Amino acid sequence: MGTEDLKSATNWAKELGVPEKKLKDALKAAGIEPDAKKGVCAFYSKASAEKAKKGIK
Repeated sequence: MGTEDLKSATNWAKELGVPEKKLKDALKAAGIEPDAKKGVCAFYSKASAEKAKKGIK
């Protein structure tokens, strides 16, 4: 998996059409850890974002 597959929760929220706060809360609630970190920024794979999105509904 290359870094182009990783995005911040904010960018995934925009792409998946869900509110940023709900996606971030779902990631935390599901215990999904970032796939990569750069400084204080957390990056998630599409699979992680999709998994969190399922927890929103």
